[in-house]
Amino acid sequence: MKGTGSRLLRSRATVGILVGVVLAVSHAVVRAEGQVETAVGGGARALSLGEGGAAASTGVESLFWTPAGVAEVAEPEFLLGHTSWVEGLNLEAAAAVVPLGEPGVIGMVGSWQTFGGIEERDAGGNLVRTFSLTTASASAAFARPLSSHAFVGLSVGFRIQNGSVMNEKVVPFGLGVGWQLDNVRIGASAQGLLAPMPAYQVSAAWRGRAAGLGFLVTGGAILRQGEDRAGIGVESMVGRILRVRVGYVLPLQKSDLRTFSNLGAGFGLTYRALGFDYAFLPLGDLGQVHRIQMSLKLPRVEAIPVVTAPPM
Repeated sequence: MKGTGSRLLRSRATVGILVGVVLAVSHAVVRAEGQVETAVGGGARALSLGEGGAAASTGVESLFWTPAGVAEVAEPEFLLGHTSWVEGLNLEAAAAVVPLGEPGVIGMVGSWQTFGGIEERDAGGNLVRTFSLTTASASAAFARPLSSHAFVGLSVGFRIQNGSVMNEKVVPFGLGVGWQLDNVRIGASAQGLLAPMPAYQVSAAWRGRAAGLGFLVTGGAILRQGEDRAGIGVESMVGRILRVRVGYVLPLQKSDLRTFSNLGAGFGLTYRALGFDYAFLPLGDLGQVHRIQMSLKLPRVEAIPVVTAPPM
């Protein structure tokens, strides 16, 4: 019985470590525990750019990384995303941004993650049971410009983990600030402020042109206990529709997750109000991450002036 109990404890510990890896990678949006963004579930664009420009991102995707990124959104935007990793692990996400005019911009983002087929075995290697873990997160954000160059955002949300290994509730807060001047954008954010492992980001993005092609260069750092890292990325705009991206992540400290690859890549397609983005992250022995997402921008409805005919 002692051996069986020990094996069960080891099995549970192994499952706990695996789940911790999943949550660390996926909620490090996001890379912070309790955040909705994730290395597995965060926005495809920033993921494929090495996350270096995450805190300087804009539009509905920025809700995965910083609440300040939606401050300048002028039209309603919506996003649906799907991430697949190892067999049995999938993450779905949805986000929406609605500008309110002078007061500012509000956004909502949510994700739900399922990890099935977790096996628990006894000391003899016999299967005791198979179970699954489900994690759900949601947050609301508010952002607004402070001036023609500066903007700020605040987010608040919750995260619930249900399963045999974890069952907890946290209420994470996020704060983001940014600055835009010509072709340079700088951002900083703090995510999961009430969670056990908050994440802090600072990043910059520079847009330019060379050889007739537009490009974006991003760089920055993400600081989170045990997972400090820097990232750089380049996005090339090919015509009006295609964007090709590549990124590199540089760990700033020794990590037990030695199987992680440092490279990422992806592309984006834009046609009128529709957008499609894809990110690929090789994680060595842990498998490969594929992130796809669709986005939609709705045109603003302008008020039609009522013209009253002069009296006859």
